[in-house]
Amino acid sequence: MAVPDSGAISMIKIRNEIGNNNYNGTNIYSNISLKDMSTGVNGTINTSNASTDRPNGSMPHLMSEFYSYDHDASGVTYTSRLMQFDGDSATNACNEGESTSIYHDNTETWTDAETIWYTSNTGQTEVDTGYYSGPLDSYGYFYDGGEKEVFLCGRSERRLKYNIKFIGESPMGIPMYHFNYKNEEHGKGRFVGTMVDDLQRLGFEDNVFEQNGELWVIYDKRIDVPFESVTNW
Repeated sequence: MAVPDSGAISMIKIRNEIGNNNYNGTNIYSNISLKDMSTGVNGTINTSNASTDRPNGSMPHLMSEFYSYDHDASGVTYTSRLMQFDGDSATNACNEGESTSIYHDNTETWTDAETIWYTSNTGQTEVDTGYYSGPLDSYGYFYDGGEKEVFLCGRSERRLKYNIKFIGESPMGIPMYHFNYKNEEHGKGRFVGTMVDDLQRLGFEDNVFEQNGELWVIYDKRIDVPFESVTNW
């Protein structure tokens, strides 16, 4: 059990963490020295902790240097990913979300259901529940304790597409189409999805937002139309 990240901490309990990997364990040590703990005399300092979460070994030695120190921290490498975040809305996350970085164990797939996202490469503090959207792609996720629900942000104005073919309506009565984007930077190949004007006509305005002069659609559980490559559909 790691040393707390704030508040009052105890030299006796820090010694327990170094000796027994348990900050709140029963004390079995005496003649405790902050210098000995800070310089590795009582046990080699675990450098898997971030540099801000372990003592630097230099004078003056401070108890505060042990905040968040975990003597048995694993040597996991964490990978960062830039996202846009909003706590309340997928629309805001796609459109004007707060820029933030998430971190995850690089041995895991970041979108897997059980992969935890963290606020830093120490892997100690989990990110807030909310909506996260990648600024360079269409995919986003509602994150809640490792559970992830996917949504997509797609350009859906007719003027941006060609070779449009109506293929039917979804169970909710939303028209669905196959189409290509005129600008392949928006997506290369043939896609299935819907159109902004159809959603506006049918009263799904909450799934539409404007960004840089273009109208986008939020593909989430409020509408039952997919947005993906035709080859995957």
